[in-house]
Amino acid sequence: MQDLQAEVTSGLLQFPDVTLQALGEDGKGPDSVLCGKFCGGRNTLAWLARGPQLEVVNSVTGEHLSEYRFSGGDQVLPTGRAVKEFSWQKRTGLLVGLEEAEGSVLCLYDLGVSRVVKAVVLPGRVTAIEAISCYTGPCVSTQHLHQSLRWLFGVAAVATDDGHVLLVDLCLDGLSGSQSEVEASDLEVFFSIPAEVPERRATGTREGRHLSFQLQAPSGPAVSTLCYIRRTNQLVVGFSDGYLSLWNMKTLKREHHAQLVGGRIPVYAVTFQEPENDPRNCCYLWAVQSAQESGGDIVSFHLLQLAFGDRKRLASGQVLYEGLESCNECYSLDLTGGIVPLRGQIRNTKLLSCQTIEKFCHHDGSEESVNEVISPETSVSVFSWQVNTYGQGTPSTSLCVFDINRWYHAQMPDSLRAEEFLHDCPYFALWSLDAVTSVTSPTLILDVVVQERSLSRGVPPSHPPPEEFFHPGTYSFDGTCLLSSGVVHMTCTGFQKETLKLLKKSGPSIIKAIPETYNRCLVAGLLSPRLSDVPPSSLSQEEQFEAILSAAVRTGCLAFLTGCIKHWASEEQPSSAANLRFVLAWTWNKVICTKDELDQTCAPLFDGSCNFVDPQTLRSLQQCQLLLTNLGRVLDCFLTEARELTEQGFANLRKKQVVTSLVSLYVQVVTWFCRSSLLPEGLDDDVPLARPFYNYPLLQSYYTGRRQQLGRLSRGKWDSHCLMIDGMVSQLGEQAEKLWRRDEGGTGKYPPASLHALLDLYLLDSIEESDKHAITIYLLLDIMHSSPNRTDASIDSFRTAFAIPWGLVKLIQGFWLLDHKDYENSLVLLFHSATMRPVSWQHWRVLECLMCQGEHRQALRYIQMMKPPMSSSREVRFSLRVLLSNRCVVEAWDLLHRHSTELNMEELLKHLYEICQEVGLMEDLLKLPFTVTEQEHLEKFLQTDADVQSHELLLAHRLQRASYNPALQLNQSLQVRLMNDRDPRLRERAVARNSPLDRCGKILPRVQRKLAGERAKPCHVPSPVIREVSRPTPLLTVTNKANAANVHTRATFISKVLSKIEEVCIGKEQKAHVSQRDSPGATEPAVRAHRLPDAELPDAVVGTPVAKLGGRWQSACRAFASLMAPSSPQSNLHGSTSAVNCPRASELNLLETPLMVKVLEDGADEAQASAEPPETSPTREGTQNLLADTESLSTREDTQSGEKVELLDTPRRRARRIPHARPHKRDTGEQTPAQPNEEPTTPRAAVRTGRRGRKRRSILEESAGEEAFSQGPGGSPLLLEDINPAGREETSRTLRERTPRTRSREAAVHQKLSAEENESFLFSPPLTKQTKKFEAGKADHPVQLTDLDPDLSSQIVFSLPLLRSRRKNLSSISQTLKEPELPAKEEEEDTKSVGKQKLERGRTAKSNPKKASKTTRKEGPRSPPPVEIKFISPFASPVDGTKSKQKETAGAAERTL
Repeated sequence: MQDLQAEVTSGLLQFPDVTLQALGEDGKGPDSVLCGKFCGGRNTLAWLARGPQLEVVNSVTGEHLSEYRFSGGDQVLPTGRAVKEFSWQKRTGLLVGLEEAEGSVLCLYDLGVSRVVKAVVLPGRVTAIEAISCYTGPCVSTQHLHQSLRWLFGVAAVATDDGHVLLVDLCLDGLSGSQSEVEASDLEVFFSIPAEVPERRATGTREGRHLSFQLQAPSGPAVSTLCYIRRTNQLVVGFSDGYLSLWNMKTLKREHHAQLVGGRIPVYAVTFQEPENDPRNCCYLWAVQSAQESGGDIVSFHLLQLAFGDRKRLASGQVLYEGLESCNECYSLDLTGGIVPLRGQIRNTKLLSCQTIEKFCHHDGSEESVNEVISPETSVSVFSWQVNTYGQGTPSTSLCVFDINRWYHAQMPDSLRAEEFLHDCPYFALWSLDAVTSVTSPTLILDVVVQERSLSRGVPPSHPPPEEFFHPGTYSFDGTCLLSSGVVHMTCTGFQKETLKLLKKSGPSIIKAIPETYNRCLVAGLLSPRLSDVPPSSLSQEEQFEAILSAAVRTGCLAFLTGCIKHWASEEQPSSAANLRFVLAWTWNKVICTKDELDQTCAPLFDGSCNFVDPQTLRSLQQCQLLLTNLGRVLDCFLTEARELTEQGFANLRKKQVVTSLVSLYVQVVTWFCRSSLLPEGLDDDVPLARPFYNYPLLQSYYTGRRQQLGRLSRGKWDSHCLMIDGMVSQLGEQAEKLWRRDEGGTGKYPPASLHALLDLYLLDSIEESDKHAITIYLLLDIMHSSPNRTDASIDSFRTAFAIPWGLVKLIQGFWLLDHKDYENSLVLLFHSATMRPVSWQHWRVLECLMCQGEHRQALRYIQMMKPPMSSSREVRFSLRVLLSNRCVVEAWDLLHRHSTELNMEELLKHLYEICQEVGLMEDLLKLPFTVTEQEHLEKFLQTDADVQSHELLLAHRLQRASYNPALQLNQSLQVRLMNDRDPRLRERAVARNSPLDRCGKILPRVQRKLAGERAKPCHVPSPVIREVSRPTPLLTVTNKANAANVHTRATFISKVLSKIEEVCIGKEQKAHVSQRDSPGATEPAVRAHRLPDAELPDAVVGTPVAKLGGRWQSACRAFASLMAPSSPQSNLHGSTSAVNCPRASELNLLETPLMVKVLEDGADEAQASAEPPETSPTREGTQNLLADTESLSTREDTQSGEKVELLDTPRRRARRIPHARPHKRDTGEQTPAQPNEEPTTPRAAVRTGRRGRKRRSILEESAGEEAFSQGPGGSPLLLEDINPAGREETSRTLRERTPRTRSREAAVHQKLSAEENESFLFSPPLTKQTKKFEAGKADHPVQLTDLDPDLSSQIVFSLPLLRSRRKNLSSISQTLKEPELPAKEEEEDTKSVGKQKLERGRTAKSNPKKASKTTRKEGPRSPPPVEIKFISPFASPVDGTKSKQKETAGAAERTL
């Protein structure tokens, strides 16, 4: 490791000229030595003194703040010997010790007024000053002091050159502002503690004296330094002969007095340091010995260990060590021993500064943490010194940091080892300040201070970080150097930052020096800990470069990566393109690895395996977030600098960038939920938790009830789905609905089944970020108001963490209040000026929600305040209803005129008239002026209405418009209708109606009145008489009954021939395919069969009827493609949906979270399993109806394996339970989709679902020859030649009963078939060999295809579809299958359905099903005929089959006649 170098950041900031002139006037005297120091604490002050002149400047800017020139008696100016900062009562000042000719004076200088406010005469020559207390009188803050000191108002310790130490009362209660150093008060010294301190102090104050207690009598050696340590309540006194004393301020007794190892060298400075959680109650004191006052070259550091008996926390919050047990020197460091390499002999060494920097952990605010005695998490001591060597004009300046916690970790050595150097020490770090000296030369440095807040380590490369990360060399901090002419700011960076700076500067040239850069990063602790034990020589340059890139991304050194990308993108070199591809591939692989690590970290948060979030989990989440953020910036740079990319390449790069940003946002939200104690999710939601938690059952119950309530209130006039949250979720799209259906218990609606489902919204790329935040805010409102300790702090912190506009939060709060029926407060929020204005759909959903719940007034108020835009006729109609519901007829009429056009005029007028009639506002409407068009539509509307009141309103309207003739005609028609009505109320209304009409009628001429009355009378038109005449019969014609045979046309013949060719081809292909799959050495094809283009073969949806697909040939091709497809678990589980859903891109796969499996106890599993009802007969029937398809070849192969196959298509959250049977719903006539774990066994052109389709699968018997093969008991395929049409329903029902729910159950059913079922599926070999077996009563054995001769297997005959509808009674039938009888009524319905399905398919003649149905009605209820299935033996003669078919045809003709 090389030496660390400080860097100047500001240059020399000179003091004002007035300050420089004041300090330079007294620079000629022998005692006029310039001294200066920075004030401690957070005060940005520095003081400089030379002779009687005191200057105070700003330590940051060098600005002049205050100055004072002290005066003395007898025209002899005093000299400032000691200065110490002092603050009291919110005032800042300095304690200044002045040396005069006859003694010394202690002055209190107030910086606010730039004058001395207190002065007291001291005996001897003052050498050191230290402030003990700044509090006035007895208080809690002074309870650790001696009782006599508590009566004093401000205490200062003063030491003289003869070893005299005094504790002086500053009398801060008597600041008159008129005292100066010339009029100093007298000092009354008590050599022992008096009994009546308050009385003596009062007396001394009246007489102008200050009290003082002697702590140590004059002993000879001068006191060189004083330091008060508040944490130990001790005053440290250092002497010029190398002795050190410790005085207890509680007892005012000396607890320790000894000489340091350095011998008789003055103790120049002292600083205190406390380790982290030392169980022995030890703390440490640094004592620096230096002979710089006498021009010596010795500077040594000594660390004293102070062991105490107790450590406690005071009421004021301070930590106090009590009971000093020992004080021993445990570490020493001599700067003159060659630690710092120098080029010449040392001439002078001078200590510049020493300070301690501590940082404490913030407690969480709990009672235990408040009362806990805390210790600093970080405790370092900083020393700086300057060395002058012979032959060097510029001195060498250095700064070192001692980390006491790392010293503990290094087993507390007593000194540096002989083979160690300071820059290699694990607890010491050294920086060179030569860069500062070069700027300030020849001006000497007076003091150096390090800013406490700037001390920090770099970013850890991993968790846990490597050992090198904790070395003090990783610290970075800012400092300031005080000079006689100004100040200089500097920064000291650790070795990590130095390495990162080197990376940033090197840029693309790092390719030429990868091994050197790798070694430097390794030494700096920037690489992963797993690489610390790997020799660099065993890694390739690519692996080393990847490690360097990882270090740059983890530490945020993005300038290095972006600089390389920009350079390589602009450089036209072949190697540049390769480098860009390498960095892009590495970046994306890093994103994938980070996402995998994130999934592993988040898994316990969602599966219920943990109850709290540990700090390690939070650090891992923060690390993932940092990596993803930095990687996203790298991808942004690629997008910005990319040149000459193809369209596809740019799209892929853009996709990577979007995915990375989405995952980064997801990590941020998960981290926030962890910090808010909302994660992890509780395993048992019934157990109340102290923290807010997501109570899904409670919220689900509430919103289900609200939706049901709105459904009842809507009454068909309003949309019942008017909850604002439902609208917000629907705007997210189908992806969100599918996501919320994924987890167990998910409904696809709000609320989500778990927080896992909610947070996964942030991984959807089709949703805006603001919409995701809106859903989360809504859920947080539910969580906060459902918890007992309600607070809105989480909402505010979430808004702040993600920079969400306050207007959006107010908008969501308004929606939440509206959904929870707090209409008044909801509208107050929505009308607020700071609230984000709702979009169009939100306006109308708010109005619909209000109108549905009867809040008509609030809806009108919303329209008047918000003025939602009306861009469609529907919105205008809705506004009209709101206005008319509030009886605002004039406003509604005006709205209609403003938004009506020629296209929607009739629609709007009709809607307006209907609402007015509904709410009883027609009378008010008729008072308004109408145009001709409006009047026509009104009359048309009232005339078409059958209600009498509508006609009466039309009558009044005509009278108002002076249309007397139409009014009289309408009244006359009403009178005619009244003749047949006996309602007395209508007759009374008619009398009242006739009275004004009679008076109006008198105005008209008699002819018009008569004409109006005649027109109103009904016109009687005689109806024509229609007579039926029988059809004439020819005399010379004999009528014969038409033959029932089918009429064969040329088109029918061609269709039959094509159908035969099609099925024979399919049969051959199926036979070859089956033989290949059944062979022991055959392997399953890896590629599916090619599908036809979409234009020629449209996709068919399983579960719905399919329209014509362009002829039988396309159906045959589809069947052939389905049979040729390999039997994969995905295809078996998902059926036809796997062909519809295209696989997502590899980049978008990262947006899926892994399967979350709830960790449940065994007792919970057993309880849940026992709570589920057993499978009953209605359940089995429902299962049979849903699984009516026959088994395909792929299903048979998976069944023979005896294993249950499960494929996780998309991750979902479910509980891990023991598999068990579940009840299924009975068929209700609704359309049922295909089960996800079932493969459609046949490539049928149409699948009928619903009650008829599932109850009567006649398609099975129609397409058995071309679509599927059944199985024998040993797994052999069954070759079905024909099936009896009358018994087809029984066969379908039998197959449905044997169809399994899952593949494991399917294998179990095959193994546990009853004797009767086994018998029904046993097919005999040829009749010539089986006749004797039947006679002997022996069980036959099925014939396998593999048992047949390969040459004879080609003689297997498949039945053609044209022969399926014929009844066959062949003598070569090997065995007949019989099933229990069905009820007569059900069998009759089944027979009817068979005929209907035949008509729909159109594959058989139309007359056959009609005759079959007639025959069934004549014969009445009967048992279904047996199912006839024939196995065509390869040993049988084709001639026998032809003869049997001829006999069958003749028999069918006889039956028909």
